[in-house]
Amino acid sequence: MVQTRAQARRNPLVRAIGDRPLLSFFVLSFAPSFAYELIGILVLRLPLAPWMFAAPFIGPFLAAFVVTGAADGRAGVRSLLRDLIRWRVGLRWYLLVMIGLPALLMLCVLPLPGAAAAFRPAPEALGGWAVMFVVVLVVGGPLGEEPGWRNFATPRLQERFGPVFGTLVLGVLWGLWHLPLFLIDGYNHAGGDLSATVRPYSVFLGFTIAIAYLFTWLYNRTNGSGPVAVVAHAYCNVSLLPVVFPGVPNSFQYEVVQMVAFAIVAAVLLLATRGRLGWRGMADARAPRLVAYSNTL
Repeated sequence: MVQTRAQARRNPLVRAIGDRPLLSFFVLSFAPSFAYELIGILVLRLPLAPWMFAAPFIGPFLAAFVVTGAADGRAGVRSLLRDLIRWRVGLRWYLLVMIGLPALLMLCVLPLPGAAAAFRPAPEALGGWAVMFVVVLVVGGPLGEEPGWRNFATPRLQERFGPVFGTLVLGVLWGLWHLPLFLIDGYNHAGGDLSATVRPYSVFLGFTIAIAYLFTWLYNRTNGSGPVAVVAHAYCNVSLLPVVFPGVPNSFQYEVVQMVAFAIVAAVLLLATRGRLGWRGMADARAPRLVAYSNTL
């Protein structure tokens, strides 16, 4: 890559980050979050809420802006901000993530024993659910994670590895980023020892890999819309079970069914798009500012 005079005068650390944007992004996403979580969980014995809400913001969120600034300068940061507020993408995409995605998650309840008989919608629970949805969307992960995983990493990983393998890499790293949280007893059904944690974490990792393909497809088809990704992530985090199936717990078996369901969705998307997941390659509007980094990690 040919450097300009201004680039040559940059701070060596900034230049190193800019020269290896993907590697820098994942290091800066993992290191601060892991340090914060491990100290909070193992040393201070803090619970998940509210203390772990800061982890996404000092990890993927901050890393996306730091590395974009180092790699692409102010123009890149402005472009990232435009992506994060690009909400005009067509009503069908909002219907898909606000109706289709929750509907699929509720269909995943049906294979559970006694779930069909427990279908008793409780409209009175909708208000409390809506408050929880907004809280989780803003501080519970989606807003802090998606600028990094989707708006920064997804286009670059696709440029480097293609949509299929690039999404696989992201799905694995996305799942690994959550690993310290499984040290909290009860988080996603994790137990108090290693043997009781491996099984739920394995299912969670499989789920993040599977659903990453849906998120990549949404990213590509909505031209990198941040709001669509954030809303979709929030619906995955805040279960509608208390509203639609009151009395049915968010069990480990339910998590397994979700993993299988989204693996099927991923397979359908890959077959329907012939592995492209809506990616337009070098014809994509983002390609010009990523060409310089397509051969670096």
